Amino acid sequence: MTVNDDLLDLAVRHQVGLQRYSTATTRKLIALLNRVDADIVAQMQRFDPEAVTGAWSAKRIERLLEAVRLVNRDAYNRVNKELTADLKALASYEGVYQINSLTSALPIAVDIVSPSAEQLYAAVHSRPFQGRILKDWGKDLEAGAFAKVRDAIRQGFVEGQTTEQIIRRLRGTRANQFRDGILEINRRSAEAVVRTAINHTANTARQEMYKANEDLIGSWRFVATLDARTTLLCASLDGQTFAIGEGPMPPRHYNCRSSSVPVTKSWRELGFDIDDLPAGTRASMDGQVPGDMTYDQWLKKQPADVQDDVLGRTKADLFRKGGVSLDRFVDDGRTLTLDQLRRKETEAFAKAGLAA
Repeated sequence: MTVNDDLLDLAVRHQVGLQRYSTATTRKLIALLNRVDADIVAQMQRFDPEAVTGAWSAKRIERLLEAVRLVNRDAYNRVNKELTADLKALASYEGVYQINSLTSALPIAVDIVSPSAEQLYAAVHSRPFQGRILKDWGKDLEAGAFAKVRDAIRQGFVEGQTTEQIIRRLRGTRANQFRDGILEINRRSAEAVVRTAINHTANTARQEMYKANEDLIGSWRFVATLDARTTLLCASLDGQTFAIGEGPMPPRHYNCRSSSVPVTKSWRELGFDIDDLPAGTRASMDGQVPGDMTYDQWLKKQPADVQDDVLGRTKADLFRKGGVSLDRFVDDGRTLTLDQLRRKETEAFAKAGLAA
């Protein structure tokens, strides 16, 4: 086992723990939003005009919307406060974990620089993910959630629906376990942002650690999860290495589970007369695979039904028979459509026996 094999193994195990932490954090924060359901229903019933006039008035609906806006604002303020505290703690923990990983993997004692918790979180807060910085995500979630509820209420008003009908539109139907309502859409949006923010925090903290120790760390490696849920975008990047501070850092999309791992300089680059050892092993859902195995290599070893599930039947045929590697399914950070692939990979379509 080389030092970098050890670091990769530790990173894969750590990412499993991070996913569990992400799930626990998401459940905690979604529980806060679940309280919004009852609060909004209470406001709807409070302003229900049916017992008095039998119809909604423009003035009454605006008063209702203002009350709902305040309920929504308070709920998302609580979520943002909790999430901010959790992400600060995570950034600090990630810095400590990276130090411990390097220390345990290196067979000799070296000085490892540790940015402060404040520096790590400042980087997390200032670096955008999915095009926006963290504080803007909080504002956008609140505004987006209220807009969906507001529009549903106004639409119900225009269509002459009863209060109960509008509530049903918001909460969903019991037959579908309330998963078809506006409030459930808001929860799913919040969950995606929280999971993505957690991965963003962990990977940003790692990058700051890499930068602070560039005399020891020569580059970083993109690590995708070896399973059928991984997107083509991440699968095509798996195993690639990039200069510190450069390259496509995870998360690459909402709910991204990919991570990064440091690649230390060779012993000779560090001034020691030692050669590196052969590659070790890397954990996957199928047991132990070679440490230098990429997602492309892993997928080639999977049965056809797994390949079909990951890529879709036509792309899987191109992958199996047409000699198309995963990186050719992606261009400039975009997954290519079949029409785009036909134009670029005419020979591969013919080789796979597919109509070009």
